[in-house]
Amino acid sequence: MAQRFLAPELIAEGVIKQKGTVSHDEHLITRGYLHSNVLNAIHADSANYLEVVSDGGINKLKVKPLTVTDVTVDSSQTSLANFISNVYTGSNFQEGDIVFLAATSPIESYIHNGGTAGNADDWELINSGLSDAQIRAKFSASAGINYNSSTGEFTADQTEIKGFFSAGTGLAYSNGEFSLSATSDQISEGSNNLFHTAARARASISVDAAGLNYNSGTGVISLTADTSHVSEDSSALYFTQARARGSVSLGAVSSPDVQLLQYNSSNGEFKVEASDVFAQFAAGTGLSYADGVYTLNANTSQVTEDSSALYFTQARSRGSISVDAAGLSYNSGTGVITLTADTSQISEDASALYFTNARAQAAITADPAAGNLASVSGGQVLVALSSFRKGFANQTLVANTALALTHNLGERLVHVSAMDGSGNKVELEVTYTNANAVSVKSTVGLTGIDIAVSI
Repeated sequence: MAQRFLAPELIAEGVIKQKGTVSHDEHLITRGYLHSNVLNAIHADSANYLEVVSDGGINKLKVKPLTVTDVTVDSSQTSLANFISNVYTGSNFQEGDIVFLAATSPIESYIHNGGTAGNADDWELINSGLSDAQIRAKFSASAGINYNSSTGEFTADQTEIKGFFSAGTGLAYSNGEFSLSATSDQISEGSNNLFHTAARARASISVDAAGLNYNSGTGVISLTADTSHVSEDSSALYFTQARARGSVSLGAVSSPDVQLLQYNSSNGEFKVEASDVFAQFAAGTGLSYADGVYTLNANTSQVTEDSSALYFTQARSRGSISVDAAGLSYNSGTGVITLTADTSQISEDASALYFTNARAQAAITADPAAGNLASVSGGQVLVALSSFRKGFANQTLVANTALALTHNLGERLVHVSAMDGSGNKVELEVTYTNANAVSVKSTVGLTGIDIAVSI
């Protein structure tokens, strides 16, 4: 994590060293980096050819316009392709350089055009007297034609020519031969042998009977007949509601039974009216009845009291209760029981003790776990400042001499802060000696320094 110094001014009276790679505009650079990577000036001997210009706020080295041509005579390479493959790297020649290939016949000469492709595109032919072999090498053949660059002869390739042909609709083609592969869609129809179509098939069909319908457009035959198209037999009559309703009637019942079911043969409906059912019921003593509903309306005056099951009264209930314990009182006239006891009259249970200050204070202790800074005494909890901070006031530091500070905080990795008499923060070199001590050092002598060590 980066540490940011946000104070108005940072003064280092020692030596600040940097490690790591310079990779950002805001990174500091070292003396060694400057010597290895930065151009400070142009040497006087090169002032006519070089200059430093500012480009986007960055100083860059610029070569002044000049023309320097290098002439190379190569006696080994037999073609430009060989020269590019074996000699040219894409950067070892510059614009205007001339190369003579002395091993070619006749000699070929090329000039570099300033290109950076790294291939033949970077070179332009100056002159060349071509031999027969070189002229033949300029020709080539495409599909269907073969070319012999040694003799300059062109010949036709029968296999490739056959490959130029293909078959269209209704034809098949293989190895130069065509064959018919057409369907009826691709053959004209004769006058006698017509092709089948759904329309021709549907037009050849018709119906001639009541109750049937035929759609010659879709070929669908539908049944449209009803019972009027079919004669009724005496043993299998058609259904009618009147015939069905007339075949049903109510059965007879014997007294004292009453037939409550009703039937209407004109519409075939059965019904039982609630009023006919309710009329068969009645209520006795202590009950009332209306429209099928019974209601209890009896009271204790209509029920005889038994000596072993007396009716409830408040006087009977209150008279049957009494108290026999210190701390309780009872009013039989009102039935109220009152608690008048205190803790001296109630036994203390081991699992539910009465509160006392001593018991409450004894229940609080400090956690014995390592690192706990809290202590308990007499019910008071204390976290002492000395447990996590130790101050060393008005210290004197001798330049480049370690000052040992014993803090006894029990932690080796602690935080060390220092300030001078004016309240300014002082950065010191810190060595973590052990869990109870550190040492600090300054590159210059200091007096009146306050130092704090904290967890």
